[in-house]
Amino acid sequence: MRENEGIPICNKKTDSLFLLLVVINIVSMAVGMLLYGEPFNFWQDAISYLGATKTINGYPNYRSFFVFALGMSLSGFIMMKIAFIFHRNYRINYHRLKRNLALFAGTGFFIIIFPCNINNSIHSAGGALLFGDLWGLTLLFLIEAGKLPGAGHIMLCHFILHSTVLAYAFNFVIQSGILQITQKFAVFSLIVILKLTTSLYRLMPQYEDEANTAAPLQNQCNT
Repeated sequence: MRENEGIPICNKKTDSLFLLLVVINIVSMAVGMLLYGEPFNFWQDAISYLGATKTINGYPNYRSFFVFALGMSLSGFIMMKIAFIFHRNYRINYHRLKRNLALFAGTGFFIIIFPCNINNSIHSAGGALLFGDLWGLTLLFLIEAGKLPGAGHIMLCHFILHSTVLAYAFNFVIQSGILQITQKFAVFSLIVILKLTTSLYRLMPQYEDEANTAAPLQNQCNT
């Protein structure tokens, strides 16, 4: 089977895992902010501070660090599971490329656990790895989704995703005063658009056919 004859984006199992990934990251960040060793300023403090062993002012931060490490570890295992599914499912388009992107993103989740206040270079390498590969995976999903019927909002998703990510990258390079503000928009637009896009695999005609044929069978079993 050629790549363009398979299933675009992903399948039901990977879509469910991506939903779990988004929930874990949002919950771990929210809880980490509540348990941070001092009041966490959402717009001025970096998300990486949640995974530090000490706050920016030197207070102990082990509770937030534990939550951050747990969330990143679970995310890493989820991405490894997604990579394994892509590796085994030859029907999914570009399954090897998607496997590699998921594998590297999962590796980044594990590396980013290293506290930024101990070695920011290692922590930043993990962040760049997971963020870059998730962005690449989302971009690939969006390109595939653009070819499906009923996905007219894809261009808007492209604009939101790339504008926020590029704005964050630019402000990171120049170390501007609004760096942390752009970080929040980039992170949350990435995880939201990633999940919205994975669910678009349902627009594939084959998925509708399978759903329609499965319903009568289920009704027969219930009679």
